[in-house]
Amino acid sequence: MKWQKKFVSTLVLAFIFLCIWILWSSDEMKDSLLLHKKNYDYMKDFILSPPVTYCKKSSFLTIIVTSYVGHVELRSAHRRAMPADLLESMNVTRVFLLSKIPVTEKYITQAAIINELSIYKDILQGSFVENYRNLTLKHLMGLRWASNVCRPTYILKVDDDTVFSLEGTYKLLLKLGIQETVLMGYMLNNTVPRRNIENKWYVTQQEYNLNKYPEYLSGWYYITTSSVATRLCDMALYQPHFWIDDIYITGILRNILGLKLIQVPEDYWLEYYELLECCMTDMTKKFIRCEYVVGPNGGRNNLILEFNEALRNCDNQKNCMVRPIDKPLKRVCFVKRERDIFSKGQGKVELIQA
Repeated sequence: MKWQKKFVSTLVLAFIFLCIWILWSSDEMKDSLLLHKKNYDYMKDFILSPPVTYCKKSSFLTIIVTSYVGHVELRSAHRRAMPADLLESMNVTRVFLLSKIPVTEKYITQAAIINELSIYKDILQGSFVENYRNLTLKHLMGLRWASNVCRPTYILKVDDDTVFSLEGTYKLLLKLGIQETVLMGYMLNNTVPRRNIENKWYVTQQEYNLNKYPEYLSGWYYITTSSVATRLCDMALYQPHFWIDDIYITGILRNILGLKLIQVPEDYWLEYYELLECCMTDMTKKFIRCEYVVGPNGGRNNLILEFNEALRNCDNQKNCMVRPIDKPLKRVCFVKRERDIFSKGQGKVELIQA
């Protein structure tokens, strides 16, 4: 009787091990393991990174700036608009997110990037090649680094061609106070996948098989916390990769985690470059302070510097007035081209003037 029980137990164990072996040998399991390893490696393996002393553990805000490796002038404009001593005085850390130089790039060398890091200490370079289809990897890399190394109260994610006011952002964060689960930015909903193969943002049914994306935040500029960033990065290890970074991270992953999005306040965000330029011109010529905080640079690398300088001149000289209620910016400014935040720019002529 005992040998029969032992025989049955042995068969059961053999069957269990056989099932495990079959499962681990399957293509699905292999793909899952490779996905986990790929995302994990890209989030932790860097070619270059700031020195260990660069980031204070108690920093209030860490700014992660996604930047193409060749955008030297844009990074310079950010540094001049928000110098290191200003950041330090506000307990803010900034890092630029780069990746490997593509073989087609002829105007930048790795030696130049190494030199840039040695001077400014603010480069985080991933081990994957620069490509818009790798933006998700770069985005996750920045969130993981900021939440693991700096552990700030807040993380601000911006693109290098985004213009924003550091002081305006700081005031908003002070109003928020200390929170753990913030995901705030420009909310987009009812966005559908682009199924036209000629569109730069074309997505196949295999890549995304639903007819609508979940609500998400524009990757231009959004605010989150170390706690949320950690949860998003952890979730990315177990979910299929999707290459449109803001939809994947603040939409798909955020939706799985059940986190709510928060819209930035009214009169905080300008969708079009022309509006931002009008707002800045009003400050310098009409002494009307620009009430907005964020907008695109429209291809003008130094606009972030000019915008922040104009704001600080208004504040320092105290000679700027509030915009008249009967002349709101969006009614008195010409917009020559309308840009869809998602589509990255289909030209359209439109005049929005009262």
